[in-house]
Amino acid sequence: MLKNLHLTPIAFLLLISSQVHSTPLQDGFDAFRAGNYAGAIKFWLPLAQSDEPTKDNADAMYNIGLLYMNGLGVKQDFKLTKQWFKRAAFYGSADAAYNLGVMYMGRKFGFPSKKDAMYWWTEAANQGHADSQFNLGVLLVYGRATKANPKEGLSWWYKAATQGQKQAALALSKAYSNGMFGLKKDNKIAKYWLKLSQ
Repeated sequence: MLKNLHLTPIAFLLLISSQVHSTPLQDGFDAFRAGNYAGAIKFWLPLAQSDEPTKDNADAMYNIGLLYMNGLGVKQDFKLTKQWFKRAAFYGSADAAYNLGVMYMGRKFGFPSKKDAMYWWTEAANQGHADSQFNLGVLLVYGRATKANPKEGLSWWYKAATQGQKQAALALSKAYSNGMFGLKKDNKIAKYWLKLSQ
């Protein structure tokens, strides 16, 4: 079991618009916040069905995927969740790619697939998604989805930890404290990362 992975799905996007004019994305979020999930989908669906590669469209796709994942305003359906998350990830949503990895690892699509999880976490990690960077590092240092590559795994942990991802900082602290994954034992560096993990 991969105890070290961060498998908590990302929460709903808190899309707070600084614009004076309302947008369909913001209107959907307002409906969601009011508990009107079916209303939220009505605002997000036209955006999500558009072929324009905009952030609003990707966010709408991701949000609809989250509604299906959690059964809010719609019947819970992981097949539709996967479809919406994949579309959102294709349009650049790192959160959607992260959650695809989580769902593949957590058997939400009927079977666990470490390779699929690794693929989606790599997609998100390359966009700077810290939780994906940490999870990818776990797979690489321990060789859980591919041949072990501690050097590459540690580099992902460094990237995640420098963004404030506490689990990555703790993993680095333990690695330096115990001289793991090819690192030289160094209590001073271990303490540095431990402090950042708290």
